[in-house]
Amino acid sequence: MLVDRTSPTTAQVLAIAEKADVLGIDDKNGINACKLLGIAFTTAIGILVRSREKGLLTGSEALAKLTTLAKHGRYKESILEDARRKLETRP
Repeated sequence: MLVDRTSPTTAQVLAIAEKADVLGIDDKNGINACKLLGIAFTTAIGILVRSREKGLLTGSEALAKLTTLAKHGRYKESILEDARRKLETRP
């Protein structure tokens, strides 16, 4: 089995994140590890919603990006719907 030693594992990233303020992660196992270890984290959808809240994206831009995330990610429909609602109601 070929192992890519240059690619960080979730464990390596979490070890580094202990020194960071927040970790951006969408991996389910990594999110569970963050919760267990008390490491602050956010997801791509969380960053998208926050960007919309801060006015960095228009509603249509944010919704287009959410569509891309839905297409390429493994998100539960309830998470996507919650994000869509937040993106549509922000200024």
